[in-house]
This record gives sequence, C-alpha cells and structure tokens, in this order.
Amino acid sequence: MGAQIVIRKTRINDLDGIVALENRSFKFDLFTRRQYHYLIAKANATAFVLLVGNTIAGSAIILWRKGSTKAHLYTIAVDPKFQGRGLGRKLLERCLKEARSQGCDRFSLEVRADNKPAIALYEKSGYEIVGRSVKYYEDGCDALQMQKQL
Repeated sequence: MGAQIVIRKTRINDLDGIVALENRSFKFDLFTRRQYHYLIAKANATAFVLLVGNTIAGSAIILWRKGSTKAHLYTIAVDPKFQGRGLGRKLLERCLKEARSQGCDRFSLEVRADNKPAIALYEKSGYEIVGRSVKYYEDGCDALQMQKQL
C-alpha cells in the first residue's frame, strides 16, 4: 500500500520544505523563504501543502483580492519525483474547493507557455486561455493567462 496523501493548510514550520520543493520544481522565478513567509503569514492568501507520508510533495498558494469574486492561483508545484501520479490535479481541486467556499465565481492563473503538461492539466480541469503576457517570466518566456468559471 502506498503512503497516505494529505492536503492541508500550510504552517510556518513547513517553510524549509516548501523552499526546498520550490528549488526542485523550478529553474526561474523562484520564491525566497522570506517571500513564502510573507505569503503564508501576512498576505491575503491561502496556502496548502500536499504531503505524501511525511514528505512535502506539493504546494499551492491562492491570492484573494478584497471585494473581488475572483481567486488567483499564485503558485503551484509538485515535486518532480512525484509528478505523473495525479497529485497536481488533487492539489488544484483543493484550491478550487477553497475558492468556492470563499464565494468566488472565477479562478485565474498564469502558466508558462512552454509548460505543456501544466497547460493540459488546466485545460482538462476546465480552464480556458484568455490572454498572453509576453516575456512574463525571468527567462523571457511568455505566460498564458487562464481562467475557469466556478
């Protein structure tokens, strides 16, 4: 039997694990420990970690704008060694559930235009491409703006 999968709200003591996950998951535009601390402790945001057993295998942060009914997925990551197991979908579904519970009617995000697996996941989840931001990322890659009606 495989390890138990749990998705829960992020705690400050998860910071080291989340920063390590960030460094394993991305090459560019990395969040620092200080930025994660702010997002978890002070920002108008909700952060989740996905645990496989006791290992942080994924994380996501949703930003909320006061007075808005649109939630924004600020970041989502699944450890490369855990990819291909449906964990990104589970984490995304948890974020959508949270957005609905907050009274949101739309969910938006940006994704690297060259990240075909993530784009496929979002499209299978009902997201549509609504725009493009040219040279959005640090390395000059464009971002696709995607949105889903809830």
